[in-house]
Order: sequence, then C-alpha cells, then structure tokens
Amino acid sequence: MKVTINGKISNEALKSILETQKEKTKTIADFCKKEKLETFSYKDSELEFDYEQEVKPKQTKKVEVRTNDKGN
Repeated sequence: MKVTINGKISNEALKSILETQKEKTKTIADFCKKEKLETFSYKDSELEFDYEQEVKPKQTKKVEVRTNDKGN
C-alpha cells in the first residue's frame, strides 16, 4: 500500500487518513476474494494499492513405506 499526502498534517489527521485507507484496502481485498481475482491494482489521488491473492501451500500427507526385504 502506498499513501500520498501533500503538506504537513497533524498526527490525528494522519491516523484518520490511514484508517480510511485501511478500510479501502479491506474493501478491495474482500471484493477480490469474492470475485476470485488473483491480482488487482487500485490508484486514486491518495492511495495506490496492489492486491495479490495469497497462495497457501497445500498440506500433503506423508506416508512412510517400509519394505521387508527378507526372502521368505
């Protein structure tokens, strides 16, 4: 996420802006998950955000194989 702010602002104003931008990114991420989009780019005068789908590694089952090499 990239936020652009021109000029000096107070800490309270900065916190307010960041909370607003955080809500925008959450809305975008929710939309992308719902629509099953892998990537999405958003840019306005204050926010530049690139969404990329999180790829979770699949859990694989490990199976131990034992062989009995004794000649019966």
